[in-house]
Amino acid sequence: MRALGPVAGLLVVIAGCDSGRGARVDASADARVASDAAFDAHADTATSAAMDTGMVMDTGASTDTGATTDAASGTDAGAGSDAHAVTDAGQDAALATTDAGHDAAAIADSGHDAASSGGCISGAVGTRAVRFRWRGSSPGSTAYVDYELNQLPDTSRWHVSAASTSFSYTPIFDDTFLGEGGLDLEGTAFIDVELSTSGLASVSRATLAIYGRSFNTTASGSFHWRTFHGTGSAPTNLVANSAPYAWYLADATTELVAGDSGTLLRIYPGPNSDALIVDRVEICFAE
Repeated sequence: MRALGPVAGLLVVIAGCDSGRGARVDASADARVASDAAFDAHADTATSAAMDTGMVMDTGASTDTGATTDAASGTDAGAGSDAHAVTDAGQDAALATTDAGHDAAAIADSGHDAASSGGCISGAVGTRAVRFRWRGSSPGSTAYVDYELNQLPDTSRWHVSAASTSFSYTPIFDDTFLGEGGLDLEGTAFIDVELSTSGLASVSRATLAIYGRSFNTTASGSFHWRTFHGTGSAPTNLVANSAPYAWYLADATTELVAGDSGTLLRIYPGPNSDALIVDRVEICFAE
C-alpha cells in the first residue's frame, strides 16, 4: 500500500508485493493529524466508527498444532544378559536426552509451537501476556485477527482491528515467500488494540513487542504507538528488513498503566521504512 500524495485530503492505497515496492512514501502530515484527532475524540468504552473503518473481527481462537510428541521411548530387548541390559539402558538414556532437547526446542520456538504455552514468548519479562496474530488465506488476501492469549484479570474488553486514514482500506495479508506472513502495515495504516488493565494493582513494566520484519527492500523500520496516557517510539531502524522474522521489543510502561478499563493502544509503522509486516503482537505486563 502506498500513499501517492494528498488530493483533496484523500490518500489512495495501493497494495503490492515486497519485491516491487522500492522506497516507501511517508504518511502525510495531514493524515497523521487527522488520525490523532480521531484518536483523541474516541470514547473509552468503545472504538468510534471512524476508528473502526476496515475493522477486522475475530474469526476463531488459536489452536496450537505444533505440540511435540515423544515417540522415541527406549525398549529393552536384552532380557538374556546383563550386558544387553546395560546397552539398552544407555540407548534409552540417549533417546530420552534427544527427545528432551527436541521438546525444549519446540517450546523455545516463539514464532510457532509456543504460541499457546502461556506467558510472554517475545523475550520480555512479565507475569501476564496479551498476544494476537494476523493471518490470511494467501498473499494479497484480507488479513484477519487470531486472538492467541489474554492473561489480564479483566478480559471483557479485548478487540483488535486495523484501519487507515485513507478511504476504502482493507487489511492485507502478505510476505509468505520470506516468512510466515502477516499484516501489511504501512503508510497511514494502524492497529488498534482495545483491552482492560482493571485488576492490575500496578504495572512495574509494560513491553510492546512485534514479530515480523520491515517491508522494504532497502530500509529497516520501526514502530510507534499512543494511548490516552501518552506516546512512545521504538528506536529508528530497530526492525530489520531481512528474513527470518524476529521479535522486536520496546518499553511502553508509561503508556500502559494499571486500573484502566478503557485502554486503547494504537500502533503505527515508523522510520525509516514506515512499512512493516506484522505477524504477531505481544504486550507483556510485569506487576
